[in-house]
Amino acid sequence: MSRLAILQFLGILLFVSATSVQPSFPPGLLEGIDVEFDTEPHMFPSNWYCKRIHAEAMSLPREYRTRAMDILNQAIAKYPEEVLFINLRKVYVLQSLTFFGVPYGGTNFRDIVYLTYDHLNQKHTAEFMEGVFHHEFSSVLIRKFHRQLDREAWLAVNPGGFRYGEGGVQAIKNGEASLEFDANLHDLGFINKYSQSALEEDINVFAQNIFSGGSQFWLIVDSFDPIRKKTELIIRFYQLIDPVFTEEYFRSLAVSG
Repeated sequence: MSRLAILQFLGILLFVSATSVQPSFPPGLLEGIDVEFDTEPHMFPSNWYCKRIHAEAMSLPREYRTRAMDILNQAIAKYPEEVLFINLRKVYVLQSLTFFGVPYGGTNFRDIVYLTYDHLNQKHTAEFMEGVFHHEFSSVLIRKFHRQLDREAWLAVNPGGFRYGEGGVQAIKNGEASLEFDANLHDLGFINKYSQSALEEDINVFAQNIFSGGSQFWLIVDSFDPIRKKTELIIRFYQLIDPVFTEEYFRSLAVSG
């Protein structure tokens, strides 16, 4: 089993290293967070194994684990340590995830994030994996800090009469789960088609992009008023979690990235 677990207690670090046949990752950004590349018994909630959801996963081959760890480090470096260590217990980085008979790029449960690094899929780049981390971790934070998110103000930005779809699962089944920007939707306040599938997915997509959307995302923010309003709301949510999360900070990520 390939695992990096670095526990910190009263300033004393105890390192549980990988075996000699596995890459050994240095301490640093992932202190206090368990990272797993292999599937495990009971790695999902028990109800995810039912016939309807039928959760399945494949371990990430060893030769891709160093690169996957680099990408994960890059993603979590954008958060203050306190935000990470209090709210994120474990990250699975796997070859594949399947639920409801369809492949997923990632998901989450409580304080666990599940990601895929699919080297066989050309669309699953390093940028894709990092974006999915921010997307899924935002759900973890939304559950814990739900009072800090102004959902009514968010819904008020949407066009009159708009109703979200049947959720992310159905969007994936319908082939409408692309996270690429869709210029036809920006003036309506949506970044892509997937963001129209559910309120939480809409919020997730904005969270993903303030962290990793790059200069193209901020050009969209500056060009479309509904996008601007939702961006202000998601930034406010993160700023209530930690004051470091200002608009200037998020814009700096696009420049430095």
